[in-house]
Amino acid sequence: MSKDMTEIAKPTPRIDRINRTFFDGCNEERLIIQQCEHGHCGRYVYYPRVCCPHCHGNRLTWRQVSGAGRVVSHTTIYRPHHPGFYPDAPYVFAAIQLDEGPLIYATLPDAPISETLLGRPVVATFVPHAPDQKLLAFCLAPQD
Repeated sequence: MSKDMTEIAKPTPRIDRINRTFFDGCNEERLIIQQCEHGHCGRYVYYPRVCCPHCHGNRLTWRQVSGAGRVVSHTTIYRPHHPGFYPDAPYVFAAIQLDEGPLIYATLPDAPISETLLGRPVVATFVPHAPDQKLLAFCLAPQD
């Protein structure tokens, strides 16, 4: 018996002790990322890890950030690699430079498909992904 495409579940993130705070923040609709506590560094870090990729220090603290940023690259997904995403296609997937510095990749669920979005301001939003997990996405902010 074949499954109807609407019955196919999307893959879920592998949540572990290193990234749990980030995913718990998504469920609370808060963007929480790490910041290096070494005085000479202090940079924000994404994706979650055990040491700073900039200074290699091991003192990272979780901080809520604004969720504001700008689109630095994007593409439109017409043919997803997993059947769970077929009903969402086409959709925009983008690289977002957060105001705090890190680059985050996420969907832009309500973005127009047919125009360039480079440089457009965005704000974090959180979308249902699985019964018990929301994921980070971004929506276009009003232009200046």
